[in-house]
Amino acid sequence: MSDIIKKLGAIVLAICYFPNPGMAQEATFSVIPEYPKEGDTIQLVYDIRSTPWKDATSVSANLTGYQDFQWVYDDLVFEKTDSAWVASYVVPDKMSLINLTFQADTVRDQGGEMTYSYLISGDGGRQVPGAKLGWGMLRTPHIVRGVPYVVDTAAYKTDAVLLMWVKYELQDYPQNRFKVLYAAASALKHMGTTEALGKLNTELAALDGMPDIGEDELVQVLQVYQDVLQDSAKASLVEARIRNEYPTGQYVTDQQRLADFKLVREAKTQAECARAAMDFVDKYPYTEKDRLFNEKHRISHIDAYWIIAVHTSMERDLDAFEHYVSKAEPYMALANIAYRAIYVPFEAQQLMDAAEILPYARVVMDRLNYYKDNFEREEYAQLYYSNAALFAKILVQNKLYDEAFVYAAAAQDKTEYQDADVNDTYVRVLEGQGKARELQTALEKSYALNQSSAYMLDLMKARYVTAHGSEAGYTAYLQGLKDATKSAELKEKVRQALINEAFAGFELYDQHGNLVRSADLKGKIIVLDYWASWCAPCKAAFPGMKLAVERFQDDENVLFFFIDTQERKDMKAYVTKYMEENNYPFTVLLDTDSKASKAAGVSAIPHKMVIGPDGRLRFSEVGYMGSASELADEISEMVRLLKAEE
Repeated sequence: MSDIIKKLGAIVLAICYFPNPGMAQEATFSVIPEYPKEGDTIQLVYDIRSTPWKDATSVSANLTGYQDFQWVYDDLVFEKTDSAWVASYVVPDKMSLINLTFQADTVRDQGGEMTYSYLISGDGGRQVPGAKLGWGMLRTPHIVRGVPYVVDTAAYKTDAVLLMWVKYELQDYPQNRFKVLYAAASALKHMGTTEALGKLNTELAALDGMPDIGEDELVQVLQVYQDVLQDSAKASLVEARIRNEYPTGQYVTDQQRLADFKLVREAKTQAECARAAMDFVDKYPYTEKDRLFNEKHRISHIDAYWIIAVHTSMERDLDAFEHYVSKAEPYMALANIAYRAIYVPFEAQQLMDAAEILPYARVVMDRLNYYKDNFEREEYAQLYYSNAALFAKILVQNKLYDEAFVYAAAAQDKTEYQDADVNDTYVRVLEGQGKARELQTALEKSYALNQSSAYMLDLMKARYVTAHGSEAGYTAYLQGLKDATKSAELKEKVRQALINEAFAGFELYDQHGNLVRSADLKGKIIVLDYWASWCAPCKAAFPGMKLAVERFQDDENVLFFFIDTQERKDMKAYVTKYMEENNYPFTVLLDTDSKASKAAGVSAIPHKMVIGPDGRLRFSEVGYMGSASELADEISEMVRLLKAEE
């Protein structure tokens, strides 16, 4: 750059330091070797023995890097050694600076004033290009737009200090004068003095007037006019020059990509949106080099692919679905595709049955397998495992038990019998395969952890009766399986949840036309389940609630009501049919205008409440965790506690 850079030293008003392992952070964070270089496999050491969070049970870190003058990110998991928490990291080429933010259980540690940052050296011992610039910007996110906020505010520096690091960067690498332009301009604009702004405009005019300036350099000038000075007139002139001199260059290509993606956003119909998304991914295959521009302008291949996937699956266009989903990238596009195009129509809304959804599910799982088998990053495997149970369930319902076992076993390896839905699928697979011994083990392990579905409980009982000739001893058998620790945890959880608040009451008609008044039910324990026809978790909880209802079916002092709320139309006919078809012995109250639910404080559903004999609210719980047996035990324990008070 010109004379302005030579004069920056005179503007510096503060002293700054290099990130140095010999300073205050040494007791907590260090790097081996002490001065890391490109290509090194380094050890990141987090020693918290002298900190208040020394007993943390897990440590992870978010790594922010400055690589080839761009911010990049990674996540690291640390393992505990005898003296500290340690992780390995291979320093990529052109990585000039790394900064770590630690998470130790619930404690977030950003390194305070000193930060957890290291500058990277090249083979010649000199710092990698961008290291000093990145170090200056890292602590001035309030000055330079686009710099991540990953260090403590205590580490923030002034615009003058940022200019000092710009100067140091240019002393080592004078050829980087355009690459430091945005940071230098941001600092001078932040100063806001007539002298600083005058120098900045003079410098920009000189750079803009250079006869041999390249496209990348012109784009740097354009960004300063657009983002820093917000001078639309001068920005337009520079943009016109770029388009004229580089009509097939990166800038014009980027702007056309942005315009084409806007067609996806602005489409009026689902079909138009899908067609625009197809055209977009056909014309612009995903590439990592476009990532920063795409993120800045909210251009998303992830969105494009899920739009295509949902539309083609709903239209039953398997050929188009396979054509696009089989090459979907980045890999996180598959998370949205699996959820929106497979889980929602199959599980949540039941728009497609297992036979209909299977060919679409195979395409998605094949793509997930491709990532898992060909790339080593943990995220690829995690995406596979997080969807394995869903695909196993689809295969089970198609009676493809051997194929389902691969996915069900993978899901079980991760959940270790702690997920009732996974357990249910796994048990159905083993049952279908005729693996009696493994099936019995799975049933008993699931029950011990209170993670059984209603189907599993029925199967356990049927198998017991077959083996023993009757139900005699079955209750004692179940009690012998239960994990005492889990049972104690559940009881304590319920005890902690006990409240004593006023309840608004209700007057509602049930699905049979009978008026039910809460004021007429004093002296009884009332269990209320607020739900809606569109709420998948609400319906998923019904088998567990049925177990609870059956436990108290002979107790006239315990009543259950299922309050249908937040509906758009009268649901009486639907409710009556749904309860009959699913054999749910529920009394459903129709809160057609949702007034009773709102008066009770209900917003999110499913929402369960238990009203004591005195008419006061004693328990209130939102959501469903997935285990029918655990839900039934939880409701039973709530009732038991209230009965004990009488």
